[in-house]
Amino acid sequence: MIKETATVVAVDGDFITVEAAIKTTCSSCQAQSDCGSGVISRALSPRTQQLSLRSPVPCKVGDTVRIGVPEAGVVAASLWLYVVPLIVLVISAIGAGQGLPRLGLHSELWALATSLLLTFGSFILISGHLKKIDQTRFQPVILSATVSTSEIYTPQK
Repeated sequence: MIKETATVVAVDGDFITVEAAIKTTCSSCQAQSDCGSGVISRALSPRTQQLSLRSPVPCKVGDTVRIGVPEAGVVAASLWLYVVPLIVLVISAIGAGQGLPRLGLHSELWALATSLLLTFGSFILISGHLKKIDQTRFQPVILSATVSTSEIYTPQK
């Protein structure tokens, strides 16, 4: 389980909106002040991320919650969204490079366009499939909540 601490910024019935600071590895690097990547990262990346989720405990704005995302869901989605389109790109580039000249299309631009189109198509199909399947594998859950009265609540499983 990937865990993060967040602050409740809005409450709407059973749903709460939480805000968490985005941590980068640049903040702990010793070459942070001299590195171009660190400067770009600090200038362009957002400082916080907001997320809406169902709360099993009543929360108020300002409360601190500990949220978790199942690692298996994140790893599986990453594999599907990154590795599979990469494999499609390689296989389609080889196939288009071999097959298109037989159709009279000898330019490498045809092979490049075909492989990019197939790769983009595979990404769209996989993304759509992941949105349709069981979303609970990817949903963050509240692991514990510290309400403003300093009481700690841990939902029962």
